Amino acid sequence: MNDFLSAVGNFDTQLYLAIAEQRNPVTSVIGVALTYLNWDGFFWWILAFLLLRSRGLNRRGIAATAIVVFGMIDAWLLTELIKIIVRRPRPFDALANAPGPLPAPETIIAHPSSYSFPSGDAALAMGAAVAFAYVSPKYRVPVLLLGVSAALARVVVGVHYPLDVLGGITVGIISGLLAPRAVAVLLRRLRWRAFVIPHTHWDREWYERFEGYRARLVPMVSRLLDVLERDPDFRSFTFDGQTIAIQDYLEQRPADVPRVEALVKTGRLLIGPWHVLADLLLVSGESIVRNLQEGLRSAGELGRAARVAYVADPFGHPAQLPQLLRAFGYDTYVFARGMGDEGESVGSEFWWVSPSGDRVRAAHLVDHYSNALPLVGPAEEGPDALRRRVRAKTARILDRLTPYANGDVILLMVGDDHVEAYARLPEAVREMRQVYPNVDARIASLEEFAAVMPPLQHEVSGEIASGRYRPILRGVNSTRVWIKQENVACERLLLERCEPLDALTGGTARDELRDLWRMLLQNHPHDSICGCSIDAVHDVDMAPRFAYVRERGDALAGRLLERLAGRGTSPMLWNPLPWARDAVVPIGERPTRVRAGGLGLSPVAVAEGDASVAVQGDGTIENDFLRVEVEADGSFFVVDRASGERSGRQNRLISEGDRGDEYTYSYAGPTVGSEGVVGARATRVTGDRATATVEMILRLPARLRDDRLARSPELVDCAVRLEISVDAGERRVDVSLLVDNRASDHRLRVLCETGTRALTHQCGAAFALLERSNRFEVRKRWIEPPTSEACLHDFVAVKGATKGLAVGVDGLREYSVLHDGGTIAITLLRAVGFLSRGDLPERRGHAGPELATPSAQCIGTRAYRYAVVPLDEKTDVTRAARSIREWLSPPMTISGDGHSRSFVSFAESDTPLVLSALRAGPDGGLVMRIANPQREEASATLRFDRAIRDSRSVDLREGDLGLGNTGLDVIRTAAPLDVDGDVARVRLQPYEIGTWVVQLA
Repeated sequence: MNDFLSAVGNFDTQLYLAIAEQRNPVTSVIGVALTYLNWDGFFWWILAFLLLRSRGLNRRGIAATAIVVFGMIDAWLLTELIKIIVRRPRPFDALANAPGPLPAPETIIAHPSSYSFPSGDAALAMGAAVAFAYVSPKYRVPVLLLGVSAALARVVVGVHYPLDVLGGITVGIISGLLAPRAVAVLLRRLRWRAFVIPHTHWDREWYERFEGYRARLVPMVSRLLDVLERDPDFRSFTFDGQTIAIQDYLEQRPADVPRVEALVKTGRLLIGPWHVLADLLLVSGESIVRNLQEGLRSAGELGRAARVAYVADPFGHPAQLPQLLRAFGYDTYVFARGMGDEGESVGSEFWWVSPSGDRVRAAHLVDHYSNALPLVGPAEEGPDALRRRVRAKTARILDRLTPYANGDVILLMVGDDHVEAYARLPEAVREMRQVYPNVDARIASLEEFAAVMPPLQHEVSGEIASGRYRPILRGVNSTRVWIKQENVACERLLLERCEPLDALTGGTARDELRDLWRMLLQNHPHDSICGCSIDAVHDVDMAPRFAYVRERGDALAGRLLERLAGRGTSPMLWNPLPWARDAVVPIGERPTRVRAGGLGLSPVAVAEGDASVAVQGDGTIENDFLRVEVEADGSFFVVDRASGERSGRQNRLISEGDRGDEYTYSYAGPTVGSEGVVGARATRVTGDRATATVEMILRLPARLRDDRLARSPELVDCAVRLEISVDAGERRVDVSLLVDNRASDHRLRVLCETGTRALTHQCGAAFALLERSNRFEVRKRWIEPPTSEACLHDFVAVKGATKGLAVGVDGLREYSVLHDGGTIAITLLRAVGFLSRGDLPERRGHAGPELATPSAQCIGTRAYRYAVVPLDEKTDVTRAARSIREWLSPPMTISGDGHSRSFVSFAESDTPLVLSALRAGPDGGLVMRIANPQREEASATLRFDRAIRDSRSVDLREGDLGLGNTGLDVIRTAAPLDVDGDVARVRLQPYEIGTWVVQLA
């Protein structure tokens, strides 16, 4: 053993001397600088102070700072104790007194007087660095590098052997890792107010169909009502923030309506404010508004809606939601998924700020909505067993929640998916108070928690859609794409035809419209619209709901439009957009460029001007502005005919293997695509439209291999038909794609080159045009690290210094911006065979049960529409957005009396403002909602068909202040309209949403 230790010592000495010999002025200066920065923890004390200042002088800030201080001081104290035991001399003393020819190198700092092993400064640096990395993971890499550098500097300056530093680093790491546990024990001893929230998260359909879940819902709610009525200590129960589950119950048990009403009115049973727990990113902004309106209305019919906006489990939260909540009177939002590393900085409670500047108090359930579920035990559990379990589980609950609390208040959520009320919860809470007398635990509601939330110091801005604590599961953007397409079509039908036509014909169809919205909203829960349920949910239950909305909505719109157009046989146009425009529409099956007035009716009239289209050979189509050169593989280039500028390659198809599940994409090679495929091309001119068609066969791997690591060598033929067209007078290329998908386990995307590079891009979202980064940081420690894929509404645009590209989509919801803005990728389909898998490198663990979902492979013929708009000095992002909106919402041809009626129209042709809703209001008035989706203030002039008798600005309750019986004040309205006769001037702040009730003469 002595020989071994001697050999190690000799090696340590030789390594020390070798390092000293390599010392030069640069390394010496760096070593001295790091040594004095680390002297007595000088730099780390500064970082601890900055940490305290950033977190705030509250429990959380003090606790985080204490972790760093403990990690630093404990490491130093432990090394000083070890030094006294080991008593190893410093190298400059040992070598100077040693016999033999080894010279003692010069040190470049003053000689320390203490012993050498282990290095106290190295331990101090690493203890502080590891602890700081724990409390601020965002800075983990630079802080750990600084700690290691400060430790190694002790060898460079000549005062420690390498093994001294290694020993100090080891002690520091141990101390840094133990510091959070030590602080957690101290936090556990502080006084806390624990609000115990009994609840259930009720997925209406998921791995069972709706009726299967309702069979469990009915007895569950029946027992819940018994518990609440029998036990006054069971003070309240939160029913998931939605109303539809209670309505589903009452459909089966109508006799229980008085019982439910009594409990809701007294605040014992909390329902709403949502009608359903929708995926808030996939649906339109107006669908979010209708969801809240219907939830408040139906909750109010039973008593009142909850006064806190609670959402258990949506896969992300849209940027404009704080403004929407404020416009319903809400100021508090409780949620359980979506935070990234910012959660470590801001804690559980913070201000959530929308792009408009509106903000709500947000409470993040760091350990999810089941953080206190361990308090639930077996019904037959004895008192002693209950006490032991509560003691053990409460410690873990406190250790997990208290480090994130900014005050002395914590939320204990006792519930989970489809769980019943735990009748013995009052007993468990009493035991908690006995075991931990410093914890004032009580069964409560989220409203009681909101009343005592601590003062907030931190802000989080914009979307919340990250996966540090829980998987964010945004692969659902492209799962079962047909659902997203159907939903967008139904939303457009209700918002652009049914509601405006009802408003303009006297508002007689309110009940029909409510019925249609309620049916559509049933398809908006996250497990439904995301496409991440069993096949029967989507194919058997959801599809008929969409068909119901389509069929009845089309019939309603047809009746209302016939009434509005009057009797006659004159060909007319219905324009759903509030501006006059030229558009190519089918007139007698011939695409014809016509002139349509602003929102309303106009007789068919050919547009003025000499706009034309033409073809050249079998691969080139053009109009007056653009020439489109179509390749045999279906890709094309766009040439600006005035400047000769040629775009990058558009419309290249690629198929990538997908070993993931309905929630998460997981790559499997190889990637194959359309490049080099030779298809049959043809061109034609029909009226005012030039079209190039390409028919080709994509030979794709049939499926994954049996080991699921790569794609099978077996190939299948997937027929593809492309129609690429340009309309007369348009600066846009329209694409329709039909693919007969015969391949499983893959993702099909279309790639469009932007011809530029940029750091950011712009993307359509709910009531906003968001700016997102073209790069993302890899976060390996997250539950689900970020990816380049994101959700879009209608279009995405990359704009460089002089040019760029916008791509519009019809019902597609997933895109990526690749190559620093050089390429836009739109996902057309994602074919997967499992609801969830637990073996994906992109996500930790399962997201649901591992069930086969063969229908999610999307086998069969699928149709897609998208459009390409080159950006230049003539076409900016605002003009491109308007062009895409016109493409998505073309005028309709009907027969009528031939009289022109433009009911409401923007006077300006270039305003960025968007009319998002026009519906029947109170007393025969119109409810009009306009959004400014951009970061600059904007204004516009609206012209009506009659004089404006009265107008008033309202919030999203649209004048019905009793909606939901919440008693919440009017908090958020836009500026009043500036009215002059039949003209109204609208002025909106950046990203502002305005709603007005307008009475016409």
